[in-house]
Amino acid sequence: MAQSFHPGPRDRSDGDVRETGTRILVVDPSPEMQRLLQHELSMDRMAVFAVAGPSEALALLPVITPDLILTEIRFPDHDGLRFCQQLRTVTHIPILVISAPRSDQDIIRAFDMGADDFIPKPFSFAELRARIQAHLRRQSWRGAQGTITYYADDHLVIDLRLQEVRVRGQRVRMSRIEYRLLACLLEHAGRVVRHETLLQAGWEDQGWDAHYLKLYIRHLRNKIEPDPSRPRYIVTVWGVGYRFCPQTRSGDPDSSSPVAR
Repeated sequence: MAQSFHPGPRDRSDGDVRETGTRILVVDPSPEMQRLLQHELSMDRMAVFAVAGPSEALALLPVITPDLILTEIRFPDHDGLRFCQQLRTVTHIPILVISAPRSDQDIIRAFDMGADDFIPKPFSFAELRARIQAHLRRQSWRGAQGTITYYADDHLVIDLRLQEVRVRGQRVRMSRIEYRLLACLLEHAGRVVRHETLLQAGWEDQGWDAHYLKLYIRHLRNKIEPDPSRPRYIVTVWGVGYRFCPQTRSGDPDSSSPVAR
């Protein structure tokens, strides 16, 4: 299939991708969807590069070095889930699947293969923009400095180097398993951590099941959440796992910065 490149119209004056802001790689077999995404996202000063399939995308990836990938998983001649897995082996940037799932298993398998989010078609472009911005902020937090070891906002402080957790300035006592789970979630801040990964982090190879994980997540929420019945730090991703969501000073997600030290 022929590939088509669609840089944002405001950035076409010199043809240099480096002069644009965010670079988005769109992988979708539908020319109409490519045009729609290019039109909508270019209004936010994003440079959109669209290709029809995985082969073109993998060839283009090192050329444009995108900040985020939007991809279908249904292609006429490629396995889209395997494509997600291939992407994850060569890049750590956010991968957002945009597709019409046939079942919940499609969503779960996409996360299994390395996707960071799944946005079912049809979707609103307002929601798509919000998700893209959230993932880009989370990506900027992680940066290139290594594992996140510190987080702080007005309510919660986590310092993995000191093995210390404070809520409203007061030190919180935690069991070894609770601390391991919280550390695992923080180290992957902003990204979904699967049940299996958390079970391995908390209990290593002792064969515990998801019932114990759910119980300990509830313990953690009781200790760190302002309102455990409406968690904002440890958020459930149904059927997949949990996500640690940093908060702003006012309690909104996505603007406080975890720090890699």
